[in-house]
Amino acid sequence: METGVLYALIAGLLWGTSPVLVKRGLAHSNVSAATLIQQATILLTLLVAALLAGDLFAGNISRLALSVFCATGVVGAYLGRTLFVKSVDQIGASRAQSLNNSSPLVTVLLAGLFLGEPLTLTVVAGVILIISGVFFVTDPETKSNGTSRRAITLPSVLAIICYGVVPVLKKFGTENGLLLLTVGSLLKIELKWERIAPQSLTCFIAAGMLYAIGSIMTLKALVYAPASIAAPIWSAQPIVSFLLAKVTLKGIEEVTFKDGIAAVLVVLGVLVLRWG
Repeated sequence: METGVLYALIAGLLWGTSPVLVKRGLAHSNVSAATLIQQATILLTLLVAALLAGDLFAGNISRLALSVFCATGVVGAYLGRTLFVKSVDQIGASRAQSLNNSSPLVTVLLAGLFLGEPLTLTVVAGVILIISGVFFVTDPETKSNGTSRRAITLPSVLAIICYGVVPVLKKFGTENGLLLLTVGSLLKIELKWERIAPQSLTCFIAAGMLYAIGSIMTLKALVYAPASIAAPIWSAQPIVSFLLAKVTLKGIEEVTFKDGIAAVLVVLGVLVLRWG
């Protein structure tokens, strides 16, 4: 059990650190370069991990499972990740991570509609907490009357939808024998020559590696601990992002007390949903 908790903690720390590195890299680059470099790094990291584990060519992958997980790759690894990077660029790492972690709202609704999973009072309580957290996410820029603007942008909403759909697709895929093989991140990636600042390149590669290793850590955690214990631990990543952004992104991103409240409320909401 302790080993599973440790893996979950590592996953939360890595996933919470990744968007902060992306935001730092974006200071000298752009969303297109960030997405491409991260996707390539994530793919290579997962391929190396699969080769080291010896499971890549095990031959136990059904066509249906492969199709479903390719779909999750397109929706989550490509669309979701691209939109998330755009959100980080527009509203900052801490706010984007908090909004992104509200994706269980979409998952709960889709699971109820298509998988027949019940909507209990605990689930409703979790939904309310997440919505309350999203309410606190504001743009650091203010309106003409001095009040804060809402930071919910179109890319952030689309990213929430994409990441919310992925667990439902995975539910279908895992029932057909596939654990981890997502090649959709290779699709629709536009290659172009572009000069990238060394510090941005380093940040994007590091962010991709941390995200990929964090994904592996979640699977490791589930080997040693129940999902009801491990998942809430790594879901605390918005708090990690908030603290790191507050300390390391001075002059790049303005992080407020409201952002901290938003991160805490979203995490609490996700915890309630997991336990429900």
